[in-house]
Parts: sequence; structure tokens; C-alpha cells
Amino acid sequence: MKKLAILAVLTTMVLGFAASSSAVDLDAKGKIQFQMNIIDNQDFLSNEDGGNSDDDLNFWFRARTEFRFVASENLWAVLYTEYKNRIGNGHVNVSTNDDDDGLYVKRAYMQFRYPGTEVLTSAGILSVNLPGAASNNVVLGDADLGAFMVESPITDQIGIAGAFIRNTDRYGVTGDGADNKRDELDIFYAALPITIDGISATPYFAYSIIGDKSVNDAGATFPGFAGPVGSAQTKNANAWWLGTSFSMDMFDPIIFKADVVYGAVDADAKDNDRSGLLCDASLAYTGLDFVQPKLLFAYSTGEDDDTDNGSERLPIISNDWAFGTTYFGGSALTETDFDNVEQIGFWTVGLSLEKISFFENLSHDIHFLYIQGTNDAGLVKNHSANLANITDDGNFLTDEDYAIEIDFNTNYQIYDELAAIVEFGYVDVDLDEDTWQNVSARGGKTDPMLKLAFGLVYSF
Repeated sequence: MKKLAILAVLTTMVLGFAASSSAVDLDAKGKIQFQMNIIDNQDFLSNEDGGNSDDDLNFWFRARTEFRFVASENLWAVLYTEYKNRIGNGHVNVSTNDDDDGLYVKRAYMQFRYPGTEVLTSAGILSVNLPGAASNNVVLGDADLGAFMVESPITDQIGIAGAFIRNTDRYGVTGDGADNKRDELDIFYAALPITIDGISATPYFAYSIIGDKSVNDAGATFPGFAGPVGSAQTKNANAWWLGTSFSMDMFDPIIFKADVVYGAVDADAKDNDRSGLLCDASLAYTGLDFVQPKLLFAYSTGEDDDTDNGSERLPIISNDWAFGTTYFGGSALTETDFDNVEQIGFWTVGLSLEKISFFENLSHDIHFLYIQGTNDAGLVKNHSANLANITDDGNFLTDEDYAIEIDFNTNYQIYDELAAIVEFGYVDVDLDEDTWQNVSARGGKTDPMLKLAFGLVYSF
């Protein structure tokens, strides 16, 4: 009954807004998908060898609808809803990661241009993405957060953007004690988009205030901010990031894209500090009708073998970075990839063959990746008993560990609006047994992870 009531309220809101004034136009678009996932050895260890028991076969249904209420070309609002269901188990509210009422409001915001100018203001719950070119942003991407953002062109080639973003506000407005005064994680953001003939870049800076109660009463911080030993945070911390995206197509059909970002956390104790860097690049050739080859490279700093000086990995709020479509993320479907903040501390080189097509409406993508850790193996060998934020499940790779990924994905456009998608992924993680033998019972043992996913996606 509760789910039906929510659906009725949302429907009434949409129809009511549409009918309230003839001056408002209602546009709707969305995506509805049904899929089957078969995934074996999700923790890179079979159940026979002591790994987690896998529920290999799962069915998912997801519906996203975006309603756009347009008063004029200078004023509009957006209501974006999502319904997600793991069939046979119940509903999933992605905003809380709980089994809950599957229908919820994903985004709700307004946008307007100040009269007589090109200054665009956005306010509400919206998709927040820091700049990315070779891939999406590793620090903060694809996150539905409360934000107030202002963007404006300065010249035809240069613009400016600034935003206040609230990632977390854990407690209520009032309450006993001081916890509700130190429970926020806020981000201040500024960017300078630059576009000239054949080149575009977006330098940006972000600064964050991290309340020590923004996660829990024990003072534990976000895994993407934490040092390797995970000491409790007893005071507010500060973090900052400086980066840029870069894209060059002046030599089209050769396309070069790159990103670089450095970030640091200044915490209450030295072992809670964190700083690191990630850079990536891609070089694609788009001059062929039947395939687009692309070379890939990425590097991120890893931990040293000392726990007293904090972490040497890039601080992360919401990771949306991916090469390939399995280990790092990047899948066109849902619940079929494994992006994880623990993966930071690696270098990778790869080759993608995208948009392979010999028949109308049928295309394939193939990805090959070699991934090597950049975290010092001595950290795991010498401090395994004290490590709180490092796992042995194949996501944290030392400089003695590596992984190989192969993806083969197929897209068949049944209609312009309806696609059948098949994704196959193979990831073989090789953990050094001398490094991991004393960390847990698995002792560095691994088995390949296999993924087969089939989905029908209707876009309207």
C-alpha cells in the first residue's frame, strides 16, 4: 500500500503540474530495462576454495523517468524518478542502498538564466560530476547530491562555474549535544572551461570540509578518505583537489583525451592524512567505418610501507572512473561491474576496439586491460594485523599483484529506441601469495571472475 501511495502522489504531482498552467510544457524521457546477470566468483575466489557463496543468477528491472517542466527557454524544472527491483527479492531504494520502496525521487531541481544574460543557475538535487575526458571523474562523479551551481560564459572561448555541494548531513537540524553541528561533508567547487579550435580543457578546484560526525559516532571516515590503519577522526578535517580534463581533436580522426587530478586530506592526526594523484589518457582513431581502436593508460599513486604517515592514495568521494566494463565499472547495465574505492593504487594499459560493426544495427566492443598495483607490498607483509581499510578480495593490488581483464560486449538495436545488450567479462586477479599469506585464511588464493549479462533497454 505504501508503494502504491507513493506512486499515486508522484503521478498526481506530474499531472497537476502539467495542467496547472498552459504556459508550462511537459517533456518526458527515460529508460526502462530488464536484465539477467550471471556472475561467478565476485570476490575472485570460488566457494570451493573458501570464497563467498555466490548467488550467480539474478534478474533486475529498472525504470528511470525524467519529467521536464519548461516555462520558457530560460526557466525550467526537472523531476527524475527511479524504480529498481531485484526480481524475487523485493525493491531497492538506491538512495539508501536498502531494500525499501523501489520508487523514489532520484533528482529534483530547477534551472534558470538570469534575465538578459547567459548566467545559468541550478538548484536542488542534481547529478554532480567533476570534469572528465578520457573517463568520468574519479573524485566525484554520477552522484545525486544537493547543490547550488552557477555557470556563465566569459568569452566565446572561456567560461566559469562555481558550486556549493552538500554530500552528507547526517543528523537533524536540532538535537542534544554538538553532533548535528559536525555532521556535514560539504564541497566548494570552481572550474574554468576553455574551448579553442580543436582543444578543450576544464581546470578545476574543489575544497571540502569533512565533519568528524559525518559518517558515524565513532568518528570513522569515508573509505575513500581514510588512512591504511583507519584511526578514529575526532576533529573536522579538510580536503582539496586540483585537476583538469583535456581533449584534443584538431587532428581528427585522431582523438586524444587526458585527465589529471591531485588531492589531499588534512586530518586531525598524521595517520589520517591522505594525498595522491591519478592521471589517465586515451588515444582513439575514428576514421574507420567498421571499428574505432583506442589505446588506454592510467596511473594512480599507491601506499608506501609506513602506516604512521597516512595514505598516499588519492582521496575519493564518489568514484565514477572506469576503463573496460567489469573490474573498474563502466557497464551499460546495472549491478554488473565492481568499481571500488579500494582499487586506487594501480597503473593500467589497455586496448579497446569499439563500435565494431559489419551488419546494420549490430555492434560490438572489445576491451583488453592489464592492471598492476602500485601499493607497496611491504605494507601488507609487515602491518597486516593493523590494516583496517585494505581488503584481500582482489580490489587492493600491491606492486606484486596484477589483473587481466577481457570484455566482449554486443549491442543490437531492435528499434531505434530498443536495444538488446549482451556483456561478457573475464577478470583474472593474481595476488602474490608471499604478500598475502598471513592476512586471512585465503592466503592470496584467487580464481577468475566471469560475467555474462543480457539486457533489454528501452529509451524514450
